[in-house]
Amino acid sequence: MPGLIAQRMMYCDDGSRVDVDFMGDGLRMAVTWLPKGKTELLSAGTTGDEYRGTTLRAVVAGGSIAFTRAGGDIRICHRNAEGK
Repeated sequence: MPGLIAQRMMYCDDGSRVDVDFMGDGLRMAVTWLPKGKTELLSAGTTGDEYRGTTLRAVVAGGSIAFTRAGGDIRICHRNAEGK
């Protein structure tokens, strides 16, 4: 993937998994729900802003990411399976 600066396999509180690729200057991320989800591109205006896509928003805090779907469903995902 062009401009990839970091890749994270995330484990979510609901048991799902997501592959998150941070691209370019850190203001874009590609989110793919595993095992067969479509990739959605999210972008942030500046460092510290939430990432936004067509149907998904994400807020990064430490080793965790909170994903919010357009319908209001929230998933909290962590860098490791234990959520630490």
